[in-house]
Amino acid sequence: MIYKDIGKKIQRAREEAGLSQEELASRLGYTQAALSNYELGKRRLYLANIEQIARELHRPLSYFLEEPAVTAPAEQREPQDETISEIIRLLSELPVGERRYLLEYIQWRRDRLR
Repeated sequence: MIYKDIGKKIQRAREEAGLSQEELASRLGYTQAALSNYELGKRRLYLANIEQIARELHRPLSYFLEEPAVTAPAEQREPQDETISEIIRLLSELPVGERRYLLEYIQWRRDRLR
């Protein structure tokens, strides 16, 4: 998932919570410009940032990280990959520094596969 997709979800969740960018940014300790750049996908988001935003907006981390549901007919769908749920669960148990390191590693691996 790219930053732009996560940014759209942040914006949607913020609007559904009835918050302006300035209000949410203030609660998070960010500038309004930084939050705007996150929502537009112009600024890199670390897992720790997403976790903080998820807590403030009362959303599960998976809301921001999971891909949209597949809309193909059932017979064409691939089985649900349970490893994603397990990775998310285990990540929440790690210290922030370790999560950041793993996020960067995953991004590096993804970029090598492209």
